[in-house]
Amino acid sequence: MSLCIDESLPPGLQHLTLVGCPNRVANIAGLPVVHGDVATAPLTRGGTVVTTPLTRGGDAPFQLNVVGVDHVVVLADDVRATCSEITRVSGAELKRLKESERGIQGFHRWGSVILEVVERRLVQPRAVASDATYWGFVLVVNDIATVCAHLGPDVIGAPKPAVQPGRLIATVRSGAGLGVPLALMSR
Repeated sequence: MSLCIDESLPPGLQHLTLVGCPNRVANIAGLPVVHGDVATAPLTRGGTVVTTPLTRGGDAPFQLNVVGVDHVVVLADDVRATCSEITRVSGAELKRLKESERGIQGFHRWGSVILEVVERRLVQPRAVASDATYWGFVLVVNDIATVCAHLGPDVIGAPKPAVQPGRLIATVRSGAGLGVPLALMSR
C-alpha cells in the first residue's frame, strides 16, 4: 500500500487502492476503492512510506521513518452487514469479530493492511446513519519513542501498550490539524 497526500482534496481518506480484488467495483459497502496492480502498489511492510523531513520551529529536519501501514479504520452503522459486503465483494474474509459492551469491531486483511470496521456510534455518537466511511489509519514507525519525543506532547500522546502484544501505539492529537485521525505504532 502506498500513502499519497493530495492537499487539493478535502481532508480525510479518499480511497484505497486494491490489488487482486476479484470484483473491480468503484466502492465496497460505500467505501471508495480503485484497482491497481503490484507495480502501482510499491509499499511492503518492510518498505518506506514517508521520509519527508519534519521540522518544528527551526529544528533540524527529522525523519519519521514510516515502514508501513498497519491498519485503516472504517466506521459503519452495521458492522456485520459491512463486513459481510467486504467479504462478498473483495474476498477478504472476516478474520475476527470483537463484541463487547463498547460495541462491535470487525477485522479483515487486505494484503499487508488490516481493515478495522468499527461501530460509528462509538466514535461519532451524533452522526446520521450513512454508508461505511474511512475514518483514520495507523502507520508503523521504526522508533516510536524517538518520534514521540521529537514531536512532543502537544502533537502526539505518549506511547502506550497496543492490543498487539509487545507493540506500542501513540495517537496524534486532533490539534495537530492533519484532517484525519492518525496513530503511530511500533514494529
